[in-house]
Amino acid sequence: MCSSDLIRFPHTCTVETLANAKAVRVLTRQSVSDYPYLYNLVTRERDELFVYGSQVSGGSGAYVAKIDPYSLRESWRIYIQAPTLRHWNYPGVLGVHANGKLYAIAGNLLARIDPDTLAHRIVALPEHPGQGGAAYNGFVISPDGVIFAKSMERGKGCDREEIAGLECVERSGIPSFLVAVDPDSLERLAVVETPEPIIGRIASERRDGRDYVYLPGVTTVWRYLFTGTSFELDADWQVRYVPPGAQPGTGVGMLGDWVVLQTNFLRSPVPLTVWAIDRHDSSRTFTFQPFPETKISQELSKASLDLENYQVYVEDQLACRTAALGFDPEKGFSLQWETQQTTASFSILIADRAHRQIVGTWYTLQGDRVVFRDAATGRVVALSDEVDTRPNGSAISPGFGGRFYYMAQTSQKVVELSLVPAEE
Repeated sequence: MCSSDLIRFPHTCTVETLANAKAVRVLTRQSVSDYPYLYNLVTRERDELFVYGSQVSGGSGAYVAKIDPYSLRESWRIYIQAPTLRHWNYPGVLGVHANGKLYAIAGNLLARIDPDTLAHRIVALPEHPGQGGAAYNGFVISPDGVIFAKSMERGKGCDREEIAGLECVERSGIPSFLVAVDPDSLERLAVVETPEPIIGRIASERRDGRDYVYLPGVTTVWRYLFTGTSFELDADWQVRYVPPGAQPGTGVGMLGDWVVLQTNFLRSPVPLTVWAIDRHDSSRTFTFQPFPETKISQELSKASLDLENYQVYVEDQLACRTAALGFDPEKGFSLQWETQQTTASFSILIADRAHRQIVGTWYTLQGDRVVFRDAATGRVVALSDEVDTRPNGSAISPGFGGRFYYMAQTSQKVVELSLVPAEE
């Protein structure tokens, strides 16, 4: 399997094709070793799985481990630990670079790992001293391989961990650092402080040979031009996207010529709003509230975007709803379907344009399950048994051989999901 971005995997097959049946059953198998604070899993070659867990200042630290996909036994594990035991624990991410190396961010530490030799190097990214330790929640990579990442900090006196610490970030007013890092030398190519804290995940694009980075702040969406040696704020392109009573957004995504994001990364009494902003003219915008009757709203994951079908998939974990939105560049959003589903995970898109399916989690009082839906109609194609007792904020990761992987928080296991014909 191969992917074009974080959440769209167009070269995968449909659930029915993988199971070679119209009616599909989901089988599960657990990893041998335990993996606390699991966050994400990536692949490189067919016989490789790499998993990441983040608790940078607790125990032995955050880690990257290699798992054999056939036996689900661990081959090796490398730790990434902050020098202080009071550093904010917030999940970063693991990715595979086009150069074959693994890159992981945990706290304000960036690690490069050669999975063939286990040679690794860890460097510190900028942070404001005495503010509880910066968290870099993810990174993106330019076509030239440059790594873009941004920080967020809780401020003095806040000891709230993980997601709860985001409320302190919003109140702190501490600017984020936006950094560009050379993937080979790990040197900083550029660093800039942003106008306000940036909570949600960033996105980048290359247009006319130039790299732009989009950042969802606590009030405003900002854009920077990366020149190769510096970041330049685009003063002509910015949008205040958080209405009164609402909360900042989860992350930015690109849908052709449109920048898409949503509000309410934190709990809000105002319904979630989805935005589309013209990347050429930020005065041209569309908004939509997919769950307008919501009395309390929050969604930890960003919207999933399908450029080929101009579809946007959104969830609200407190509204207990998920929806598909059509997008017309001339008319804006329209509701395609909506259904009950409580999820905190990133939803991924699989299969080709004509047979697109969406994979996510579905939490009930009985536990968390993995659900496969037809993206055009919302129809459930396959549904696993309960795989964890807690809701999951990670993405379901596709692997080779038609398998998928769930990061179980309670059991601390990587759970393999395979698709087979349902019993008659």
